[in-house]
Amino acid sequence: MKVAYDVYAETNPAFCAAALVEFTKAYVSNRPEGPEMPVAYLALPVALSVELAGTFAKTNSKTGLLEWLERSPQIQLGLAERVNASLEIVTDAIRFGCYTRVLAIGEGARLRVGNMKLKQSTFAAVGDEPGQSIRRAARLGHWFSIAGSTRSVFNLIGLTV
Repeated sequence: MKVAYDVYAETNPAFCAAALVEFTKAYVSNRPEGPEMPVAYLALPVALSVELAGTFAKTNSKTGLLEWLERSPQIQLGLAERVNASLEIVTDAIRFGCYTRVLAIGEGARLRVGNMKLKQSTFAAVGDEPGQSIRRAARLGHWFSIAGSTRSVFNLIGLTV
């Protein structure tokens, strides 16, 4: 039996908004002001990437962005292209998240968790690999919040704002 990998299912606005909610929740757990919107455009394509999934092995929320990058420098290869190719996907996810009120945009274009909550049973229903993507988004939320400003995150990862 051959299992098909459904890229569309993992790039639809509802799934991506759920990943951004988990990213934002993790970020806010360390920095209550929430992430500036540009980091979502970096976090989501990295979290959804099947090619980069292995770089998250043997990491946890305390690993940190710098250590993760030092362990896996290949993350930076083609990253600008990956981010540019996903701009519309991330924008649609933010719009969908705001429309459904699971996300909100606060002062200073910072993402906030909206007043509508996602049920945890939603994550159980998505399957293993999509669930891993959501967990990677949360891990990036922790790492980005600890790394400092948006500029610091982009500088560490080798991109400019």
